[in-house]
Amino acid sequence: MKKGILTSIYFAGTLFVILLMTDRFLDFTVKKCNTGHLGKVNKILDKSIKPQIAIFGPSLGENGFNSLQIQRQTNKTVYNFCLAGTIFMQYEGLINELNEKSNETEIFVLSEFVFNFQPRKQLTEIENYLPYLKNKNIYNSLASIDSELTYKSRYIPFYKFIAATNHYYTSSFRGLKHFIKGSKKNVDTLMGYLPVKKGWNKLEDDFIANTLHIDIIIDSNIVNEYIKCVNALKQKGRKVVITIPPIYIPKGQKVVDLEPYRNTLKSIAQKTNSVFWDFSESMVDKKYFHNIDHLNTYGALVFSNVFADSLNNLKQ
Repeated sequence: MKKGILTSIYFAGTLFVILLMTDRFLDFTVKKCNTGHLGKVNKILDKSIKPQIAIFGPSLGENGFNSLQIQRQTNKTVYNFCLAGTIFMQYEGLINELNEKSNETEIFVLSEFVFNFQPRKQLTEIENYLPYLKNKNIYNSLASIDSELTYKSRYIPFYKFIAATNHYYTSSFRGLKHFIKGSKKNVDTLMGYLPVKKGWNKLEDDFIANTLHIDIIIDSNIVNEYIKCVNALKQKGRKVVITIPPIYIPKGQKVVDLEPYRNTLKSIAQKTNSVFWDFSESMVDKKYFHNIDHLNTYGALVFSNVFADSLNNLKQ
């Protein structure tokens, strides 16, 4: 009986050590991955890149801001930290982290879209943040969306193995390769920009024709948190540009009424002494777009030229 208990304890202890070592190994290798969205998160958390102009937002910004073009025209280092499918409440932690750890970043560009202030209960790609849950900025931003999953992933031993998708483990493999090869973390030649080399998707015409109206929900609590975040940037002497990138809005058709959203962003800019630039209706030809709210490569180049000129004339 006693021997059986000791054997069980031995095997349980051995299993615990193996799981612990696996957990630490995965965290280490995932942090070495320098590609994709995880690579962007890593660049902020490991402080390997501190651009003079940092761009945050969802996929509209990821596809719309050509970092190289903006850098050429402004003569400032630029990085596009936009993450597809990610709303402000989730990437707020990354903004706060860069604000606290980088003295080099002069301008924060917040690229916004209509669903940014809409409440959400589901995290996007939580595996990109799993190695950093002990970081207060990251933990707080994730917990504001899904407190239960974030808490369990941080405090319950090995729960991360459940929360993680296959992407976490493939990223670990890529990170291991980067570590073995001694690759530098700053290997992203496009500096976070993700070009869409496609023309207009004709299926979007059917979507526009069949969509009567999309309601925009603006949560005052999220707006207040946004104001708090912008004020924190301003207190550190940063310039903040709040902007809506170009959207394809067919003449005479209103899929979404942007006015409430525009007015909210204008109000935020006024309250925080920031700049609000609305480019939503600045490009009216389908040739610039892949779909209704994402620029293609050509559109991004044209828009980035205009945006860079605006930055050169920025006074704040």
